Amino acid sequence: MDISHSHVFSASPAQVAAMLADPEFVRTRATASGAVRPDAQVEGTPADGFTISIRQQVPSTTLPVEFRSFVGAEITVRYTEVWESLQGDDRTGTFALEIVGAPGHASGSLALVPDPDGTRFVAAGAVVVRMPLVGAMIERAVADALIRGMRAELAAADTWLEQPR
Repeated sequence: MDISHSHVFSASPAQVAAMLADPEFVRTRATASGAVRPDAQVEGTPADGFTISIRQQVPSTTLPVEFRSFVGAEITVRYTEVWESLQGDDRTGTFALEIVGAPGHASGSLALVPDPDGTRFVAAGAVVVRMPLVGAMIERAVADALIRGMRAELAAADTWLEQPR
């Protein structure tokens, strides 16, 4: 199932990249999306490119009721973003999401591009669940949860950018 989402930040691409590469912000974004006990790592720099790795426990209440019996009270999610160095005013990257122990994943591309109002964040990718009969329903549930989490993280990012640093 294809997914896409975009968001405009009231900040420059350099400011957004610096925020995304800040370990404190990475922990903030993980908790904003409902994570319990997130383990967040950042390697690299905004100038040279950076990788964000988040391993988190997410309450299964974020999933539709009909799927909760498959996963227990919590699910473990591994999320990775790899951002390239700035190319002109643009920055591109990739993301990958794995639900540990489940037969599915999400992956795709990311971009930060200048926008008249600041910086446009764009995510596009796919959720794939290889399960007979119920795979498409689970894909929809995972896609919806991913977009909800992304919206919560982007709202936390807007708040972060508004704070003096």
